[in-house]
Amino acid sequence: MAGKRKRGNGEGTIYQRKDGRWCGMATVGHDSKTGKPKRRAVYGKTRREAGEKLAKLTTSISEGQYNDCGNITVQQYLDDWLKNYAINALRPKTYWSYEMVIRLHIVPQIGKIRLKDLGTDRIQILYNQKANNGRNDGKGGLAPRSVERIHTVLHKALEQAVITRKIGYNPAKGTVLTLRTQKEVRALTPQEQDVFESALMKERLQAGFLIGLYGGLRRGEVLGLEWSDINFDECSVTLEREILRYKDKGTGESRLDLQPLKTKKSYRTVPLPEVLLNHLKKHKAQQAKEQLKAGPMYQNQNLVFCTTLGTFIEPRNYNRTFSRIIKNAGIENFNLHGLRHTYTTRLAELGIDPKIRQELLGHEKSSTTEGYTHILWEMMKMAVDRMNDYMLAKKNPSIKEG
Repeated sequence: MAGKRKRGNGEGTIYQRKDGRWCGMATVGHDSKTGKPKRRAVYGKTRREAGEKLAKLTTSISEGQYNDCGNITVQQYLDDWLKNYAINALRPKTYWSYEMVIRLHIVPQIGKIRLKDLGTDRIQILYNQKANNGRNDGKGGLAPRSVERIHTVLHKALEQAVITRKIGYNPAKGTVLTLRTQKEVRALTPQEQDVFESALMKERLQAGFLIGLYGGLRRGEVLGLEWSDINFDECSVTLEREILRYKDKGTGESRLDLQPLKTKKSYRTVPLPEVLLNHLKKHKAQQAKEQLKAGPMYQNQNLVFCTTLGTFIEPRNYNRTFSRIIKNAGIENFNLHGLRHTYTTRLAELGIDPKIRQELLGHEKSSTTEGYTHILWEMMKMAVDRMNDYMLAKKNPSIKEG
């Protein structure tokens, strides 16, 4: 005797109730907490009416159009999304920035709206309000980039709601954001660069700022370097990690620690100018003296750039040191990230191809460079040799750049 076939998700049954009405029942999913099937009922005065309603329901389920989020509000959904989905997909620093955006900008405006009632028009109003008068201090609107950030968070959260069939479509997709103009990062002029390098002469972290200026490394990459990353024989550096100040996703506790790099392209091995390697050798010798002086108090973590006791350098303190140097040098309107921009500017002035600059900086790879790793390395080495010649020429004007 054949067994009774188990009903699949979305299949339904019809029966007549004691009050005479007909009821159609279908499985619409499973409870996220208990794992038990969730059932939805439709009713009709006749079997045919109940059957037609049940057919529409099962069709919407099979086509992925069914949604049932009940009466949960946007705030309740976003809280759940952060705790159960975003926490697994985001880096700690990104997770807490999302939490802040939701808490400060999204929930106060649309948090009480039921998720199933949230429409594109209401989200557009939110974005417009933030652009016109969205600052928490009441002093005008948010920058286009900040509004774009709000959209990124909300769009990603609502996309998950579509996937989990809480809503049938993502209402954030139809919104329009204000055009954002890219803020230009200033590069040092050659004259300012000379002044800056002179101001670095007696600085303990001279090599750190020079590796940003002549290697294009980001702050976190510089502070995350270990001596094993530096290949003095090959004149190269391998980037595998960075230093970050972040909040623990579980406890919210602030931590300073080594973290993976943000993008796949950030992981890279690039050549360095020989002159820069000489600065790193001097820095290593000075670090050995500091370790000897500190004795048992020194925490040797193999870091290239650390405190005099071998511990991590707080990124904010690194910025403060840079700001002091820039101020003393009389250079205005210039920040730490500008060193990286100065590096690529000098490469451009030396005639280095944009694709090679892209590889050296660890930006997203252009499709035209795929499959040419060996050739790219040779071209990057040539570019860095040109930079090395530039550095030598600055020290001795009688030497002409190659």
